[in-house]
Amino acid sequence: MFLSELLEDYKESDEQRAILQAFVDRVWKSKCSSKKYERYYSFQICSASLDNREDLIQLFTSYNRISYTVFKSYYTQKIEPVDQIRIHLNNVYAFLCDPEVYYPKEYYSLLLTPKREYFKTVSQIKNGEKVEAPPIQAAIAQALEQAMNIRKQSIENKANLSWSEYKKIINSYIERIFSNYIPVEDYEKKHGWELRAPVDWWSEDHYAIKYMCTCITGYMRNYVRDRKPKAVKEKLCSLCKESFFYKSSKRLYCDSCKKQKQLLWQKNSMKKSRKK
Repeated sequence: MFLSELLEDYKESDEQRAILQAFVDRVWKSKCSSKKYERYYSFQICSASLDNREDLIQLFTSYNRISYTVFKSYYTQKIEPVDQIRIHLNNVYAFLCDPEVYYPKEYYSLLLTPKREYFKTVSQIKNGEKVEAPPIQAAIAQALEQAMNIRKQSIENKANLSWSEYKKIINSYIERIFSNYIPVEDYEKKHGWELRAPVDWWSEDHYAIKYMCTCITGYMRNYVRDRKPKAVKEKLCSLCKESFFYKSSKRLYCDSCKKQKQLLWQKNSMKKSRKK
């Protein structure tokens, strides 16, 4: 299926609904479905390297295999444009909605703390330095607690959408994307064109795929942003210096002072009108 031709045919067709539905069906039936699997940060414990100390061996044994969930975000085999769209849809959902994957880099770095502490301890023992288990235990516990806090915050920042709810939202966006599509020739006439890819490799489908993926990402980011509760803002009144909540950054007075200012303005306005 040539995606660019499909988008152009849609604009000129009298059966737009049928074309749109056929495309949507193919996207959601794509072989490139969403997949997650477990990975591990692990390391082998050498008792001799820990000077055969039972306290250190038990400590690091408790943390030598830490799991985390990853999301399959790309495919190496040859795929069709509709599959590329589906892969992007999977990635957008995982990044913005899925509570099990795509946390900040710091989270994954903190999960590596036990491994780093192990090799640091081995190095210290090798150099004849004194090593105590409690400080190591405290450092690992603190790092893992911090990682859990980052994970919790990341989940709170994501949209609470099920996969079926996400599909309904995307279906409405796809219709908008089809309607707003500008063919390559029209885009070039309007904005100019600078091709930065080998001509033998590039096709109009690459343009269409990028267009659709960019739109999907933008629409979903806006959706997540708009669903977040607005932050309550507070400032000091310019007259009484008491704090008040506001919606417009141009507001200067609290409710009480605002009424007083309005009454004063009305009074002065009446005086001016009488003088005339």
